[in-house]
Amino acid sequence: MFTSFTTRRVFPKVTNTSCAYFSKESTSSSQLAEKKETELQNYTGKSNLLEKKKVGIFGTSTVPINTNFPNPKGVIGYDPDFSVKELVAELPNTRKTQGAKLAEEIKDVFKSVSVEKTELLEDIGFVRHNEARVEYKFDTKEKLDLWKIGCDSDWKEGFSTCSLVNSDRGTAIFSGNISTKVLKDGRVERAGWASMKLEDRKAFNRKKFLSKWRNFSHLLLKVRGDGRSYKIMLHSPLSMDFTWGDSFSHPLHTHGGPYWQYEKIPFSKFFHTVAGRIQDRQYRVNLEDTSSIGIVLMDRIDGDFRLEVDYIGVYNDTTHVEDFAYETYTLPVFNTHGF
Repeated sequence: MFTSFTTRRVFPKVTNTSCAYFSKESTSSSQLAEKKETELQNYTGKSNLLEKKKVGIFGTSTVPINTNFPNPKGVIGYDPDFSVKELVAELPNTRKTQGAKLAEEIKDVFKSVSVEKTELLEDIGFVRHNEARVEYKFDTKEKLDLWKIGCDSDWKEGFSTCSLVNSDRGTAIFSGNISTKVLKDGRVERAGWASMKLEDRKAFNRKKFLSKWRNFSHLLLKVRGDGRSYKIMLHSPLSMDFTWGDSFSHPLHTHGGPYWQYEKIPFSKFFHTVAGRIQDRQYRVNLEDTSSIGIVLMDRIDGDFRLEVDYIGVYNDTTHVEDFAYETYTLPVFNTHGF
């Protein structure tokens, strides 16, 4: 904060200068100081670096994994800058698209009516040993559209690029280039990440939880990579703001070369992370709260990457009895986290 005393000391009378903040016209020192202060405030206070594209009322963010939500609500796709006119103009399209989704949901409910309650049977132990279930394929455009991609350049925080396309074999190819070059804006400290994330939601942006996986012991993937180490993330944000960054992670080490690899990752080995950071206090992933799955590359290695994914599913191994692979501890009744 400038004061009248420091202003007279710091900014003497200047009649002609090439500095960007000063006028070339002759003026008094007090006027120069006021102009300097105003221009400094404008310079530091106005930045459109994080300006984001507007999306639909029930649309989704173009950047799938970032807890820097663009609004206080923390709802992906909610834009507080929408005017009433824009909202009214968006209503017909919203009613059409979300209404169609709701109609499909109602049809599926009636189709699934059966004496056999599959989930109930699985809950009481009817999932066989070595039973596998493929949940997500990529052989059609509609299935591929459920997955969104993002990287640091989408947030104007880096120079990485990525893409997700269908192959002629009915698989998904996640590829691009990782650049760890840091944007020289004085704000970004690290860069170099790209991800693909499932954005499968019900009508009116309601979450779909992966609760059907609770009776299986492993996550199953068929992938063909480039030798780089990726990360599998099970996202479980809830309604409270302190859970928006919650996820459970496990590395995916690819072999490289022409051969497919079948990865079976126990759910007991997923560790708790918040905004990608490993937490001291660990606990097992709760699939009842998990609403999305993502694959992230952030290995701090510059260069091209390519990961081909055939399917993602779940697998059951009845001999796997491990509940949680990592050390946990019991807090006392009175502790820093509360009761």
